[in-house]
Amino acid sequence: MTTAKSTNNQRSTARIGMVLLGASVLLMWLAALRTPFWGDDYLYIYIAHATNATSAPWWSDFVPSSFPRFWRPLSQEGYWRLIDALLHDNAFATHVVSLGLHLLASAGVALLALVITRACKWPAPKSTAALAGTVYAGLGMHLLPVHWAAAANNSFLTLFTTLSLAAWIVAAETKGLRRVLLLVSIPLTLTLALLSKESAALTVVLMVILRVFTGQLRVGKGEVATILACTAVTAIWLVLRAHFTIHVDSAYELALGTNVIRNAVAFVAWLSGVPREAVRMAATGDRLRALAWIAITALPMLAASAMAFWQGRSLLRPRQWLSIAFFAGAAYGPYFLLSWNSYAYYAAIAAILPAIALARCAIGNPRLPVILALVACSSWAAVEGTRQLDHPGLIGRARWAERILGDLEQQRVGSPLWVAVHDSHRFYALGQYGLAWRLKLPVDSIRVVGSCPAAARWCLKIDDDGSWDLRKAGIAD
Repeated sequence: MTTAKSTNNQRSTARIGMVLLGASVLLMWLAALRTPFWGDDYLYIYIAHATNATSAPWWSDFVPSSFPRFWRPLSQEGYWRLIDALLHDNAFATHVVSLGLHLLASAGVALLALVITRACKWPAPKSTAALAGTVYAGLGMHLLPVHWAAAANNSFLTLFTTLSLAAWIVAAETKGLRRVLLLVSIPLTLTLALLSKESAALTVVLMVILRVFTGQLRVGKGEVATILACTAVTAIWLVLRAHFTIHVDSAYELALGTNVIRNAVAFVAWLSGVPREAVRMAATGDRLRALAWIAITALPMLAASAMAFWQGRSLLRPRQWLSIAFFAGAAYGPYFLLSWNSYAYYAAIAAILPAIALARCAIGNPRLPVILALVACSSWAAVEGTRQLDHPGLIGRARWAERILGDLEQQRVGSPLWVAVHDSHRFYALGQYGLAWRLKLPVDSIRVVGSCPAAARWCLKIDDDGSWDLRKAGIAD
């Protein structure tokens, strides 16, 4: 009787903890709805609007005439054409969609957790799945995908990848027509993931690792056919991607050197909840503040993980612990080789199985409320810190760009517009496309230079500290 009462109390505590964590996650991300467009958002708005104006067919996004750096026709070109056509480029409405996509992606993680829990015959499958999805939704690595509309491709990737993996796990336990339909659906959802983001190319590897994790080692003809089909789809996509994209800049080139060590350290930081800007601050010299920020994000997340995994270390088998490491490493694989660029959201797929394992180990832990509170504290510290910093905080830079663009709109700036700027990282927040879109100028009439030319009629000078001045030579006020 006492045991039953204790179990009921434990379940009630778990439900209350998950509800509170879910409310915390929603509250944390709702503030993102007020983020203005910035950076690549303006690039995609500008291109999508121009494409829609020509009444180009929708399939043309999949066969581009001018080749982009990344071929993501579903989650970028096609997606932004819908934003332009249906939402009329409204920033608030676009961020509502971005948040909705993030919640859908997190629901995909919960679905995958549910099928894994049932395949492994773990107790409390629904609670474990709900906890996994909620924890995943709140991880600070989703800062940019939620605040930066152009990063919605990450949510597309996560959603379609989890659907593929969930169907793969369920198919092993299913027979008849349902099994056939599940196996057939996997190459289709993989195709959607590939058309959303490049890292889906490793999905086949993740499928194999997950089967080892769940112990579903029996392979039938259907599984073999599905693996071959997915491999063929990936190979075709690689060929098309090579054809439709131009050479990427040096930051995205793959190399084998000290960059691998740097990216491995960054990977550990991302999984520990550390925001990218904290790492960048430490690298650019503001070490004291950066280290403090890293500590208040990483320590709570590491403490929560330690409490959950140590208490639940016997709940997972040795092969499952190894599978978690292999899954995370394989999902992040190409990013270890990047010559320079690295963002926290690159670990979005790598974090899925660790989040599910955390939920498995924490769901029956008597310290579950403490674990969830630590996860929430880590996420809030990562996200709110980036919101409050003006520079180099990315969200602060987005607001800075909005202030400049708002002021310039009132001044009826003409073309050509010269822009004298030295800090290209700061200028990225508005960029040539942002100026072109908001000021209604041809993008090729905006010329970025080191200093204002003497003969320039219009010249926007932006100092390294963010202050700016618009010179209107020969124009009477």
